[in-house]
Amino acid sequence: MKVYALVLLVAAVAIVECGHTFLGTNVNRPMVYHHQAEYGSKVFRKRVENLYYMLPQVPSNFGRSIQGILAYDQTHSSASVNVTSGGLGYNFVNLRMKSERGTKLHYDVYIYA
Repeated sequence: MKVYALVLLVAAVAIVECGHTFLGTNVNRPMVYHHQAEYGSKVFRKRVENLYYMLPQVPSNFGRSIQGILAYDQTHSSASVNVTSGGLGYNFVNLRMKSERGTKLHYDVYIYA
């Protein structure tokens, strides 16, 4: 019985593995940016794309910084997202998105300030 439960747990973890990225918080924070990043696949290659966002320089954003980043993998693959510059506590962010070999890249990106 214990072996069966262990196999079931490992199978469940393997099925839900995907490249969602959650940084910071979105609780009581306004969403300032939403983007659906969708790029086609490259044959036998990984697709690597960068997404850059900067808070607009308007009086209502004075003193604000990025408080939360959510990058949701729509393909449910083992694609990944990394913050290469800026991010939490800054007024800009650069996200590097990398797909699996030979698959498309499709992320739903939310940024909260």
